[in-house]
Amino acid sequence: MTDSHEVTLGAVVLPGRAGIYTLTLRGGAVAAVEPWIGGDPRWVGLPGLVNLHAHADRAFAAESFRPASLADAVAAAAKARATFTAADVQMRATRFFEHSIAHGVTRVRTHTDVDAVVELRSMQGVLSAKRAVADRLDVEIIAFATARNDLAEPDGLRRLKHAVELKPDLLGASLNSSAEPKRALDALLTLAERHGLPVDLHIDEHLEPGRMLAPMAADAVIARGMQGRVSFSHLCALAALDESSAKALIDKMAHSQITVIVLPESNLLLQDRSQATPRRRGITLVRELIAAGVKIRLGTDNVRDWFFPFGNGDMLETARLAAITAHLDDTSELVSAMCGGCALLREGMPGDLVLIPATSFDDALARRPDGRVVFKHGCRIV
Repeated sequence: MTDSHEVTLGAVVLPGRAGIYTLTLRGGAVAAVEPWIGGDPRWVGLPGLVNLHAHADRAFAAESFRPASLADAVAAAAKARATFTAADVQMRATRFFEHSIAHGVTRVRTHTDVDAVVELRSMQGVLSAKRAVADRLDVEIIAFATARNDLAEPDGLRRLKHAVELKPDLLGASLNSSAEPKRALDALLTLAERHGLPVDLHIDEHLEPGRMLAPMAADAVIARGMQGRVSFSHLCALAALDESSAKALIDKMAHSQITVIVLPESNLLLQDRSQATPRRRGITLVRELIAAGVKIRLGTDNVRDWFFPFGNGDMLETARLAAITAHLDDTSELVSAMCGGCALLREGMPGDLVLIPATSFDDALARRPDGRVVFKHGCRIV
């Protein structure tokens, strides 16, 4: 396997398709998928892995912290982030991006903090890191109004408007932290519509049915005609609803074409966290959402910071935990969730892919081996 105009990759297993194959990359795309004749499989071939929820600006900032609760993590993060500079954010974000590339991630969507604590320094640092890896990794930046930047308040909205001047790819907010969630949501969606930007909401990151904002947000998406342009991240409280209420909300979300981004690592660590062993797992209703036609995607969320002290940006680890905790057993559904909606390598697809040294998809999940070979636009980058 060499970097050239045409690359041939043999002995490849494609999850979801029986047999062993040879892949030919040409002109930046998958030009051919043909039966392999020559022995046992050596690689598992997947579309480029897609991490649709990260916090690159915070990555590797607190590698041994154990939060007592979500509120404890928020407080610790606010104190430490006050010392952030654009330069150290760039350094950490670049480290996170490089780890991601080595694991086979070809696209990352990262929330980038905007609030009175860091102002625009996190966005500036991540934008610099994005430029440094632009030929190897697609980075989507969310201007993210954190829990310390309430969009229901004039100053909070002003900060996010200033962030839009840096040309983010999406807008986001931590909606449940607002004193007036409906007003904050209206301000966010109005700003997004004005600038033609999609929206990704941190929403219902708790387990209290009486505090849920997802129904209101879904109604707002429908009322504004923003179907297909809004994502819900976390949505833990959906799992705390009774069956009838959960079904009604899921049907409404399907109608509003909302994508749900599942974050198994951080939700398992932070939800129902106290001095006792947690009884509620904090994972949203993945299988029910899929059954209703709601798009499900995966993200690593925080990596070695105040919210989650583990991880290194490996989407195989995230997918393994999704399979364990959400019983996401169907291979095509799991691959689709970890590859941005693409379940299988096919002829004509962009040449963004990863080869994992394993004999099957389950073998790859079980071992999550190093030695992966990564292609971007048909060119080998790892």
